[in-house]
Amino acid sequence: QFVPKNWENTYFEWMRNIQPWCISRQLWWGHRIPAWYGPNGNIFVAMDETEAVVAAEREYGCSVDLVQDEDVLDTWFSSALWPFSTLGWPDAEPEVERHYPGDVLVTGFDIIFFWVARMMMMGLHFMKDVPFREIYIHALVRDEKGQKMSKSKGNIIDPVILMDKYGTDALRFTLTAMAAQGRDIKLSEQRVAGYRNFVTKLWNASRFGEMNECNFRNNFIPEGCKLAINRWIVGGTVETVSTVSEGIESYRFNEAADALYHFIWGTFCDWYLELIKPVLYGEDGPQKEETRAVFGWVLMQILRMLHPVTPFVTEELYQKLNRLRSNGISRH
Repeated sequence: QFVPKNWENTYFEWMRNIQPWCISRQLWWGHRIPAWYGPNGNIFVAMDETEAVVAAEREYGCSVDLVQDEDVLDTWFSSALWPFSTLGWPDAEPEVERHYPGDVLVTGFDIIFFWVARMMMMGLHFMKDVPFREIYIHALVRDEKGQKMSKSKGNIIDPVILMDKYGTDALRFTLTAMAAQGRDIKLSEQRVAGYRNFVTKLWNASRFGEMNECNFRNNFIPEGCKLAINRWIVGGTVETVSTVSEGIESYRFNEAADALYHFIWGTFCDWYLELIKPVLYGEDGPQKEETRAVFGWVLMQILRMLHPVTPFVTEELYQKLNRLRSNGISRH
């Protein structure tokens, strides 16, 4: 199954009109073709030269000199073995049975025929099963005008420069937010700068909670909230968790990012934080304690949802919120 589904037609149309594949390449690097030639041109294909020599002696009845083919295998031939060769195949390693076939392959449309199709061929031939159940075709990252990046055009955007300037999490969230199915990404520095502000907004909200003793509490039960504002934010959090989960599971990562952005910036930071300030700044009592607990619980759900996209800031904030240094957020 391909995601987006339109790539299935492209893949199967190519398979229905498949052409012969020249697997030899005249290069100085790569896997040597495992074929050895005898004096009269007989070819002995073997795992190694020793095995080829034994086969040649059996054929000729005596020892002969063999010459290995000078060519190497097409890189896509050896790459096609990747799903199971990396697990220890052809040896009977437990990892092969445990991890083959995989669940999903993430790749670009430009190597569907070079790599995906050939992995399917090799998997079905050697393992009697396809190597992946789903194939997610991600977008191509272009410049802000939609042009393909190239040195000749001078429009290459260096991700390292963007990460150094705005943070890795900001770039990761930008790419996720723009990863709509079937559309390439028009990347601009302004978008990355904008999502840097989003990450900063979350950081400041967490600092606000820390200053007001809003830590996560393991025994907190969100269904037991009394204050209307707290019941409202709990309901919004649950709804956002559902939307984000659905977006990720259906490979609509931009929809998941959009739901997170609007909930965190708008609902949580702009509304909830402002509305609870009178409670947090007021007299101690049940309402303040409930609000502190709710804030900590909501922030924890936010960090868990954001962690696959912005792992660095969420891990740092998780440690501050949970006060646990031994376990990271990815374990929860």
